[in-house]
Amino acid sequence: MRWEEYKQLCDHPSVLTRWLIEQTARICDADRSRLLEAILETTPITKPAGHKGGVATDVFSSSFSRENIALIIEQVQRAVATGERTTGPIERDYTSIEKAWLEYLHWRTDSPNDQESQKLQEDSN
Repeated sequence: MRWEEYKQLCDHPSVLTRWLIEQTARICDADRSRLLEAILETTPITKPAGHKGGVATDVFSSSFSRENIALIIEQVQRAVATGERTTGPIERDYTSIEKAWLEYLHWRTDSPNDQESQKLQEDSN
């Protein structure tokens, strides 16, 4: 995969980083956590030649329903409201994660059908 294609895919709202998935799964209910963790069992988007990151920098295509995204957002917003912090080398609040999920929901809501999502899935493999 070329760098330009990879960057374009990574900028898409339905493409999620391993870190975002893991941090979201930690604060979600069991059903949403299972959905998120299932993504990590799939093949990540192929990285371009010369990419320096290991598995920690994996990104994954996802196709959550609007309903699941909304439920995830509610739980992320609860984490923001209670001051929950992410784990790992850099601790931060959940506001950037909330923003990513809201962007995903807006894209999903504005998308007239799943053709773009299907194309994204095909391009990532």
